[in-house]
Amino acid sequence: MLTRDKIYERDEPSKDAKKIYIFCEGDTEVNYFNYFKGFSSNIDIVTIGNTNTQSDPKKLHQDALLKLFGNEFEKPELSFREDFGDEVWFVIDTDHWNKGNKIENLRTNCAQQKNWNVAQSNPSFELWLFYHFNKTKPLETEIEKYVSFKDFLNNQIPGGFNKWKHPLFIQDAIINAENNFEKSNNQPKYFSTEVFMLAKSILPFVKDKINKGLEKQFGVI
Repeated sequence: MLTRDKIYERDEPSKDAKKIYIFCEGDTEVNYFNYFKGFSSNIDIVTIGNTNTQSDPKKLHQDALLKLFGNEFEKPELSFREDFGDEVWFVIDTDHWNKGNKIENLRTNCAQQKNWNVAQSNPSFELWLFYHFNKTKPLETEIEKYVSFKDFLNNQIPGGFNKWKHPLFIQDAIINAENNFEKSNNQPKYFSTEVFMLAKSILPFVKDKINKGLEKQFGVI
């Protein structure tokens, strides 16, 4: 199987590269966005998984504050420059996090910082992966046949979503997810995802290599 490293030469981010920090609930999200690392020297995609399985939106936000700004006991681990257009994103599932207004609290906290954003999927990140190959929303009656949305997704895509090549269809995912996006009470409706907004921030920097990859892997652009 061809891997990305056999198709692309990695570009190290320049000292002036725009940084996009992506705080993720789980490994699936980290693996997905890591795919685009090294596609351009003008962007530095930094993925941060949860700490000690603490994927609660509040915990993710606290971790971001500590890593980017530090506190009286610890220096910041990461550099955040508003003047360079750096961005912070929290990629979260709806799942059970709506209890106690945890997601809304995260949104409120992000609104207090410039270029801090939430990319919420309802019900889960796998919905974003679904839109890489589907132009319309999934049918709830079909999903009910499976234990989880992830199992449903694996049935929809032969062999499951391949993290080594399927992210190349990010442009299709942006179009499909945005076309099917609906919002209610400041959050995505069921079968809607905001990840396309984050993807739009990444795409201009990686588009050329994505198109080359599509041609090499699939014979399409």
